[in-house]
Amino acid sequence: MRRLVSGLGCIVGMLLLLGCNRVGEPTPASLPTPVVLSQWAATAEASSSFGFPDWSATRATGAPEVNACVDDPRAWASARGDGLAWLELGYARPVYATEVRIYQTLGRGAVARVLLIDDAGVAQLVWEGTDNGICPGVLAVSFSRTVFRVHRVRVELDESRTGFWNQIDAVELIGLP
Repeated sequence: MRRLVSGLGCIVGMLLLLGCNRVGEPTPASLPTPVVLSQWAATAEASSSFGFPDWSATRATGAPEVNACVDDPRAWASARGDGLAWLELGYARPVYATEVRIYQTLGRGAVARVLLIDDAGVAQLVWEGTDNGICPGVLAVSFSRTVFRVHRVRVELDESRTGFWNQIDAVELIGLP
């Protein structure tokens, strides 16, 4: 009998050490994994555009269409190509953002800043610098998940850095719903 009681005590002790979940309490393995949402811009406006409908801001909506480093009317281009310009994009579903990807097809190196905009119109800078990647290419800006839901992305350019037009084909917003 003493062995049985001692054995039961060991089993109870092990269960306490391992931890017991209450009935109905989720275990870490049963918690849902957050779904990452990737989306293309649904709307766009810009400081200027080289033309309309070709090279207009709306050309930066949707998925990328251009796969070469060329002047292509399916991408957005500013009117002048030698100064400051901006492109602001809206998304169908606001997210707690973790990354922005800018698909560029010409004049890479002009993107100077990337800002995220919440539903109240407040902007937060998430990247500032020089993009030294090859053309065509993607400037991928990763950051810690935002504490606010992002509705819009603003890409600011300084085309005097390249002395030529920068063309943006698409801007992808990635985050959690």
